[in-house]
Amino acid sequence: MTQNKQNYRHSYNNKKIHNYLLIGTYCILIFILVQPTFLEFTERDLAYHMTIEHTLFFIIGVMSVQVAETVLKLLNSYKKKNNNNGLMSSVFSVIVSLWTKMLRKIFTVNQYGLIWVIIAVALLTFWHIPAIFDYAELNPPVHIAQHISFIVVGALGFLAARSLGESFTLLALFGLNGVMGFAGLMFSLLNKPIYLVYSISSHNNAGTFMLICCILLLLVILPAYLIRRTLFHMQVRYGSTSISQSTNSSQTPK
Repeated sequence: MTQNKQNYRHSYNNKKIHNYLLIGTYCILIFILVQPTFLEFTERDLAYHMTIEHTLFFIIGVMSVQVAETVLKLLNSYKKKNNNNGLMSSVFSVIVSLWTKMLRKIFTVNQYGLIWVIIAVALLTFWHIPAIFDYAELNPPVHIAQHISFIVVGALGFLAARSLGESFTLLALFGLNGVMGFAGLMFSLLNKPIYLVYSISSHNNAGTFMLICCILLLLVILPAYLIRRTLFHMQVRYGSTSISQSTNSSQTPK
């Protein structure tokens, strides 16, 4: 019993640390992305713009879903601990209720996740049309809307992966790798710019960066994901086998 309590306490502390690290990292990334100096640096070259800035906005989108759920859990925990504290308790009850309703509406739009994929692909395609991309680069309000859309794309991609399961995640990784490889090869061989706000050398740099990211995705990220999922399933299978054996041994007559 004591060992179980220690394991539970250790697991609880690890989850608590993970939650605060997630929220802290999320806040730091947002702080970086709103810095004019950082945006000026990444947007001086198409390679930095597409592979660094946009990737960070996608990551912010993924983390936004996780942070929203984490904050909801923390608010629920706080609400249970301070159930009879008058006005503060009422305020937190309203916040938790509104947050819960909002998340439920978002997560239940389509339980199969297909709508998330369609919206994400449509947004990415729209903002990478050359005329629209150039217009967004030259008009700050439109550029901000583009960045917000990329955050939405990251969140929708995460929701789709979670709804559609591992098969979709693997398919998406292979698809992303293929698209990035094709786009990288095309950009690296261009002799005329597609996006007029950037030079041809900037396009070639973007192609090189994309090819490097494609190789990293294929040789590092994808194998790491497969190893992690394999270990997870082995752990689950081992745990279920141990429980089954202990149950059978307890039911065996002495």
